[in-house]
This record gives sequence, C-alpha cells and structure tokens, in this order.
Amino acid sequence: MHALDNPVWTALTTKQAALAHSSALARRFSPEMTLLGALAANTAMAFDSLAQLIQRDTVTLYFTSQPTLPRGWEVVRAVELHQMVQEESESSLSAHGGEKLNGGTQGGATQDQSAPEVVELTPADVPEMSIVYAATRPGRTLAPKIQKIGMFLGVRDAGKLVAIGGLRLHLAGYREITTVATLPEFEGRGYATAIMRGLIERIRVRGERPFLSVRIDNARAVELYRRLGFRERTKLYSQTIRRAQA
Repeated sequence: MHALDNPVWTALTTKQAALAHSSALARRFSPEMTLLGALAANTAMAFDSLAQLIQRDTVTLYFTSQPTLPRGWEVVRAVELHQMVQEESESSLSAHGGEKLNGGTQGGATQDQSAPEVVELTPADVPEMSIVYAATRPGRTLAPKIQKIGMFLGVRDAGKLVAIGGLRLHLAGYREITTVATLPEFEGRGYATAIMRGLIERIRVRGERPFLSVRIDNARAVELYRRLGFRERTKLYSQTIRRAQA
C-alpha cells in the first residue's frame, strides 16, 4: 500500500504522531485542529476503536473505495474527491513556460511586481480566515486551531483578508495543501494561484512533494491545480460520520 492510500493514518503514525489521539486501530487529530481521523484498516474492529476514541463527536475519514459502515454509524456528510499530486517541480513548470506568480520561481527569478502580495497568517487572523472559509464552504466552520497542524498564507485587498490556503497533513516525502479559498467577489484576480505558488515553494524547498484533495465536481479548482502541475492520483471517498443517535 502506498502511503497516500491512507494519508491521515500515515501522518498520524509518523510525522504528526505527536498530534494524534489514539485508540488501538484508530487515530484522529484534535477536532479543534481538524475533523480528520483514520482507521488502520476498514474493519469492524477498527470502527470499534474509533467509537471509543470519538465518543459523540463527528470525524471525517477517507476511503479509496465506497465504504459500507458497520451498524451503529451514520453519515453526516459525504463527498467524492480527487487526490492530486504535483508531478513537476517549480523549476520544471518554469522551464515549460509556466506563469511567474507570487514573486517568480524558487531559483531567485526577478520578482513579478504585479503579483498579489502573499502574507503568512497568524492565530490572530483566525476570525477573518473563518469568514473566508464559511463563504466558500456553506454550513461548515473552520477549526479554530488549524494552524497548529501547518502554516497558512493569505492575500489582503485594501486591508481585508480575501483569500487563504495552508498546509495540513505531513508524511515522509509529502506535504498536503489544504483550505484554499477566495471570497466569491474577489475570484479571478489570481489570489488563489499566488497562495498555491507560495505553499508549493515552501514544500519544495524542504525536498517534499505537494499533494491535495479537491471535490470532483469543483472543475475550476481542478483546472487550477492541473495548471500548477498536479495530476489525479486516485479517487477518495470522504465521509464525515458519527455514532448513530439512540
């Protein structure tokens, strides 16, 4: 099995093991950081371990095939995702004529003065980050301590935070880009692309490869990621679940 086939489990048993809440065959992050959790395998015993771990909370699991949940569980939200991995490095993209964004390439190219300014965000920015998140993901809320998993970048327009994106899962050789979002009224200005390029540079400089997951029906985002050298690796079934209420 490839490490990316069960990326949350791999992260929580290796690079991010210190952040794991564990119970035999199940792991999860603190829900204040993210709802993500994982099973060692899709078995009834692993779900029993998960039940002990989450109690009455919800948890989001990724599967590589459509899962059948054991009795006693219910699905709160289910989506299908592309897991995408960047096949080409920043230097390869530039060599192939890729656009220079967010200050050029890793190799120290002349800064593009017209590129949006990308800044590193802090916990003090979480209230504004939450507004961007909620505007692009109706009915969902940003985990208040998501920055404990990885740093976030943002773009401001006239002082207002209008676009965000950050890092989440970390496993040997790979780093995940997550939560890329732009307020709808500010789309089409290159903000998301600039943030993506900034995150990619930070991953590549450490000798790691960027990956991400994106809803299959989000054609605009998929096209953006393809332009930046990402390719679909596999399909993931994301299910947010909880114990069925008695």
